Amino acid sequence: MLQVEYAFRKAGAKDMRIVVTGEKDGRFPAVLKRLGIDPGLVSARGFSGKKDETAEFWAVSKTGGDLIILGLGDDKNTDNARRAGGLLSAIAAKKKLNSLAVVSFPEMKKNLPAFIEGIVLGGYTFDRYKSSANGQSVIKVNFDESAAAFKNDIDRSITICKAVRIARDLINMPGNDLPPRELAARAKKLASSCKIPLKIYGPAELTRLKMGALLGVARGSDQPPQLIEWHYNGAGKREKPIVLIGKGVTFDSGGISIKPAEGMQEMKNDMAGAAVVISLMHILSELKPRLNVIGIAPCVENMPSGKALRPGDIVKASDGQSIEIISTDAEGRLILADAICHARKFNPSAIIDIATLTGAVRIALGDTTAGILGNDDKMIDRIYESSQRTAEKVWRLPLWEEYHELIKSEVADMKNSGGRPAGTITAACFLAKFVKETPWAHIDIAGVDNNDKSHPYLTKGATGFGVRLLADYLLGLD
Repeated sequence: MLQVEYAFRKAGAKDMRIVVTGEKDGRFPAVLKRLGIDPGLVSARGFSGKKDETAEFWAVSKTGGDLIILGLGDDKNTDNARRAGGLLSAIAAKKKLNSLAVVSFPEMKKNLPAFIEGIVLGGYTFDRYKSSANGQSVIKVNFDESAAAFKNDIDRSITICKAVRIARDLINMPGNDLPPRELAARAKKLASSCKIPLKIYGPAELTRLKMGALLGVARGSDQPPQLIEWHYNGAGKREKPIVLIGKGVTFDSGGISIKPAEGMQEMKNDMAGAAVVISLMHILSELKPRLNVIGIAPCVENMPSGKALRPGDIVKASDGQSIEIISTDAEGRLILADAICHARKFNPSAIIDIATLTGAVRIALGDTTAGILGNDDKMIDRIYESSQRTAEKVWRLPLWEEYHELIKSEVADMKNSGGRPAGTITAACFLAKFVKETPWAHIDIAGVDNNDKSHPYLTKGATGFGVRLLADYLLGLD
């Protein structure tokens, strides 16, 4: 794991010099000359400043030190700077560099925080289960004194990215080491360090609260369910809270409607929404926005057994609505239903839930974009704006009345599945039955929670998608 420190000072003789440039940066040749590098040598390498381009020069500078050049492409695209930072972290890890000096960066005010994010996120590793773990290393990034004006932005970016790492650690953990009680214990430990009040509801309390949908999912497993609830109080008591809800299925076999064996190992990630909501405590405690925020994470394991829910069973949510079980693999919406009913007791200004809810969202939007649905246009528009700033992209899907028809039941108030057509939408229609009139947004991250491709700052495995998105949204409300 790469730990990042920074300072504002002139480059030293032992620093690896870093130049970050866009394709149309007219200052680039002059910067190279100032560093003792012939611009012709760079162009001869074919380097032109395109996005994700890198060039390394060793022992060629007359002023001492070596040089890494990173391309931004369009330097107005903030995510290109984030990608450049991620590429730099990979080079630094490979070359075992420990001190870098950023000597040129166009559009610094806009791009510098994202560049730091890329370094921190790109330096993440999850190797705690390997016998030859690399441990932690520290890299010091030095900026010119003129960049000191952006210190607060850099600190904010590092704080947010630390929370992303917390989420990634939780999501990457295997199901045998992170059943619901362990996830709740880790949330409690984080809440204690953040000085945020947290309560954990166990089976007896969930039964008393009549959370029949959540308990129905949990009964197939030997692992007892938990519901995590934390309260961040940054505003006055009269200020209505925003409630964040994260799906916490610590392993999803599909239950009786069992999933195919191929790829089932990734179902340890089905608690990614809960990990996002839990890790946001770190950001709120550090940055202290003037908001009241409640985090709720219903946590279960979905397993097949003689006690498990069966297709055709009927359960009741805590608000009394009955649900016909069509698929036991449509379990996430069941636990979210009870969590939403619980959230409404706090008379919130808004509810936002985030969940790896449907495989259908990946069919619709691929592995780069999350689906967003809900009943509040203004809130959804603002979350979309946050998605553009953070490059955690969301795209809105409709909730038209025709889709609600697909989850009507002949024997209960609703079905928990409308079948394959419009699966992401009908899942949100189901949740809408419990939201009632509360302003609400639902973010389906089932296509973006895990990365299996080469990417500058999304290392393979858990992405932590949603932490930066919701942090930007919440902090923008302060």
